[in-house]
Amino acid sequence: MVDIEQINPRNEAALRAWWEVGHAATAYRPGKPWPLWEQSRVALPADNPERGITLLGAIDGREMVGAGLLTRTLRENLHAAMAFAFVRPDRTREGTGRRLADELEVVAAGDGRTTLQSEAYLPPGGAGVPEAFARAMGYDVASRESIKELATGDYLARRDALAAAVRADGYRVVTFDTVCPEEHLDSFGRLLGMLMSEVPLGELDLTTSEWTPERIRAAEQRQVATGRHVHTALAIAADGAVAGVSDVRVDDTDHEHAQVGITIVDPAHRGRRLGLALKLATHDLVLAAYPTLERVDTSNAEVNTHMNAVNEALGYRTIETLLELQKKL
Repeated sequence: MVDIEQINPRNEAALRAWWEVGHAATAYRPGKPWPLWEQSRVALPADNPERGITLLGAIDGREMVGAGLLTRTLRENLHAAMAFAFVRPDRTREGTGRRLADELEVVAAGDGRTTLQSEAYLPPGGAGVPEAFARAMGYDVASRESIKELATGDYLARRDALAAAVRADGYRVVTFDTVCPEEHLDSFGRLLGMLMSEVPLGELDLTTSEWTPERIRAAEQRQVATGRHVHTALAIAADGAVAGVSDVRVDDTDHEHAQVGITIVDPAHRGRRLGLALKLATHDLVLAAYPTLERVDTSNAEVNTHMNAVNEALGYRTIETLLELQKKL
């Protein structure tokens, strides 16, 4: 008999068993679909006033055969939560995934959440079991994204030619590791607050947020405490305003893989190739800091043709299709 139990992330043995299930369940995917253990053991138990998490384990005797994860924001979008269910590959088709998904819905509803979101990963342009399972559980596809991977050697082969073609006249680029310079903090927060209204969300039911200097500083300190470096580039306009931002994130536990976080250019400053200039700056920054870096991952909505073109010019290649899923409870 398989029992569904809540897992305390501060119980390291239980957390490790939970992590092992997710690691095994995602091992078939390309790229780096699951964080390293050393990162998870620090990040998941860490206090975070911005995010609530619930971990579930499907226990058979003394073995964990399934793992569930529910995350929800605690400052905005209080109607929504993200739910994920993982089953050990040797224990699929036993109903464990469905039971985990059902229990995640119960937890979300108990927290007042009325919209559940999740993700399904497929071969580029293909179909598969994850999508069928999601539809069977009542989820609709709200958006489609391309997950792309960049081999750093491919980037270096293209870098000089791209840099020669970028002329961000009237702007200067400022870079930093995680902690934003004080003089740009207010304007940086204004741009962060635009993110949800400017990136293509499809049918995802999400709203904008407000990023005060205090909130930014607290988020930066959480990144530092969990060993994550957010290598960031800002485009600064002639009047001193932050016109665009892009970042690449690297964990202390893994200097071979990195991930693009956000990229956004203020609509008033678009059409000047600032997105490409910012991405060149962040990629140069991480390669200088981490000579062993091999790959960088990113994802963009398929309808975001401009950013997809920028990433392809840098050398990114699509490795998966991501379906953003949504269900109203």
